[in-house]
Amino acid sequence: MPKVGMPEIRKPQLIEAAIKAIDKYGFAGATVSVIGKKAGVSPAIINHYFGGKDGLYEATMKSLIREFFDVLSKEIIKTKNKSAKHKVMAIVKASFSQSQTHPQVVKTWMGFWASAMHTPSLYRLQNVYSKRLNTSLVCVLKEEFELKEARNIALTVAALIDGMWLRGSLAGGINKEVAAAQIQNYLDLVFKDHH
Repeated sequence: MPKVGMPEIRKPQLIEAAIKAIDKYGFAGATVSVIGKKAGVSPAIINHYFGGKDGLYEATMKSLIREFFDVLSKEIIKTKNKSAKHKVMAIVKASFSQSQTHPQVVKTWMGFWASAMHTPSLYRLQNVYSKRLNTSLVCVLKEEFELKEARNIALTVAALIDGMWLRGSLAGGINKEVAAAQIQNYLDLVFKDHH
C-alpha cells in the first residue's frame, strides 16, 4: 500500500516518464513496463495510481492541456487593454509556447491526437481542449466581429494552429516564429477587411 501523500509525488514523475517513453518509443511502444522503468517504479504502481496505461495517458493529456490553458491565461492577462487582434495573437503565442513545443511534448500531443480517434477517454479530452480553445478565440473575436463571423475566424485560426503543429512536427520541429507570422498575416487580412 502506498504511503499517504505518495500520489502527489509519484503522479508527476509517472507523467514525465510517460512523456519520455512516448518520445522514444511512440504511443504503442510506451508500455507500462517501459514507463515504469523510466520512472524507477514497478508496473504495479502505474496500475495502482492510474488503472493501467490508458489511465496514465489520460492523466498525461490532462496535465498537458492544463499546462496549455495556464500559459494561455497568462498570455491573455498581458493583453488586457489591447486590441482583439493582439488577444488572438496571445492565444496563438500560447499554442506555440516553449512548454508546448518541446520535442517530447510535441510527440506526445501527436500521439494523443492520433489515439483520440480510437480511445473514448482521449476523444473526450480532445473535445474539451478543442471547445475550450475555440471558446477562447470566439470570446476575443466577438469584441470586433458579429458572432457568426467571430466563429468562422476562430475556426480558421484553430485550423491554422493545428496545421502549423502538424507540419512542424512532421518536419522535425515547429518553427514558432514562422507559424505565428503566418497566422498574423491571416489576421492582418481579416481585420483590415473588417475596417
